[in-house]
Amino acid sequence: MLSIASSFETIHKGQILSTDIDYYNKYVCTSSADGVIQITDSENPDLYSVVQLQEHVGPVWQVMFSHPKFGFLASCGTDCKLIIRKTNNEGDWKVAYQYDGHKSSTTSIDWAPYKCGAIIACSSADGCISIHTLNNNEWSVSKIPNAHSNGVNCISWSNELLNSNLLLVSGGNDNKIKIWEGQIGFWNVMYESDNQLSTIKDISWSPTPGLYKHVFASCASNGRVFVWGSDDYRDWVQTEIDPENLQKQKISFSRFGTVLSVTMNSYAVQLWKQIDKQTWMCMDRSISDKKTFDRQNKNINQDIFAAI
Repeated sequence: MLSIASSFETIHKGQILSTDIDYYNKYVCTSSADGVIQITDSENPDLYSVVQLQEHVGPVWQVMFSHPKFGFLASCGTDCKLIIRKTNNEGDWKVAYQYDGHKSSTTSIDWAPYKCGAIIACSSADGCISIHTLNNNEWSVSKIPNAHSNGVNCISWSNELLNSNLLLVSGGNDNKIKIWEGQIGFWNVMYESDNQLSTIKDISWSPTPGLYKHVFASCASNGRVFVWGSDDYRDWVQTEIDPENLQKQKISFSRFGTVLSVTMNSYAVQLWKQIDKQTWMCMDRSISDKKTFDRQNKNINQDIFAAI
């Protein structure tokens, strides 16, 4: 059974929407509906030493550290912006790049595999996905227009390349999942799912192959979670996780892809491990402390593997 290793107070005055921990498990970053991003040193979680970032206006949906090779911290929010920061010699986080070309809320971000360089994707409620690339200390942007009608909610990069091309999976309000193949500026849909009967609100590509060569998981607004497996990127087999329980809201694979975490509406987190191609076994569902969350009056909408 997993247990809480440590906990600390935040300065947030609104719901915590996202968390992330850097590669070395030193900094814990949280974003909130109050528009504030907080960075806490896990070795010294004193409220007097936390860093507050307030470049966003309105709720910040997600924060995410890049690979330490680049040292960036990215965020997106309801103000339609993608903001990327980097620390200076004094340890201050300064804005290195800001993009405000989306016409509606920026909903999700994900860094591409570091071996491909500093590349980040950003999805938006305007239906587009923007791809931002750092070359020679200059950021450039390309777009996947009309990626999903009525808005894109979630994105996730594959760690694998196909014929030297990047692969990105996305989910949207059109109830569909799409896999995009391409290079910077040139993107094609290589797979499009049937209507999933509900909005796709979270998606996670497994960082390593499993019993199938390629695996990702999706979570829909109706509480259904599917694991998708394929050996050729085109024919996908779906396996539903715990179809009797429709209280699921967020998913994430562990760093090595061997365990899938499923965050529930009841504050609990279920851990699932694959037994064979069609069977997943629940390992543990007693992770969160509901009383602690209730006492703090803060609902953390984040998966357990932000820190693993």
